[in-house]
Amino acid sequence: MFGVVIIDDEYVIREGIRKTIDWDTLGCEIVGEAEDGEEGLEIIRHKKPDIIITDIRMPGIDGLDMIKKIKDLKDDCRIIIITGFRDFAYAQEAVHLGAFRFLLKPTKNSELIEAVNEAKYEIQKDREEKEYYGHLEKQIKQYYGISDNSNYEGQENEYQSLYISKAIEYMQENYHKNLTLQEVADHLYVSTWHLSKLFKKYTGSNFVDVLNSIRLGEAKKLLKDPRYRVYEVANAVGFTDVAYFSRLFKKNIGLTPGEYKNK
Repeated sequence: MFGVVIIDDEYVIREGIRKTIDWDTLGCEIVGEAEDGEEGLEIIRHKKPDIIITDIRMPGIDGLDMIKKIKDLKDDCRIIIITGFRDFAYAQEAVHLGAFRFLLKPTKNSELIEAVNEAKYEIQKDREEKEYYGHLEKQIKQYYGISDNSNYEGQENEYQSLYISKAIEYMQENYHKNLTLQEVADHLYVSTWHLSKLFKKYTGSNFVDVLNSIRLGEAKKLLKDPRYRVYEVANAVGFTDVAYFSRLFKKNIGLTPGEYKNK
């Protein structure tokens, strides 16, 4: 069974999702509900669901921040957003941060069921890849007759470190595009699950945080040039939402882009 958590500040919406869909037939189980993001994160922390159905406009926590925190808690989950908030740039950023699907209210049951089935397929694919890589590692150890893991682990760490270096190099060359973890993984011929795991292991951060760090570094350089306005800098480094760029810049640098530009 796939565990599902529903997060929405409207009781009617949560009740409708829970009662009007035959979750058993879908092979799913509702393992928790929450009326705001903070409560939802606490449930996710304890229940570790596979699929999360959530609104992104709720009291207490910004929807984009919530998505990042969910991915930090369980990076292999699938997040389906159902919202009445109609803003393409915001939706695009939500998907970029890790949201799996973005559905607008009122949502038909058929649309949600389709999204859940697609999420299940992706999760199952990830599980099969994990099993494959585990089996491959076992075969390599057996082939080389490795009983003491120290030498193997040293070689493996060097190999994995090279992958991350190549990933970051590709991101530094393409940060201005609508870059995704899938694109970088495809470039390196590895799975998104495997690459995501390597990012955590070798940088201590997820893909989005590393990408944003690269983008903000480039933004700082451009902001020093008086020819460029803030919105032009945002677009040049890959942000389609200037407001989000400004919030992120302030959060990480301590100044708004305008303040940084004028200091």
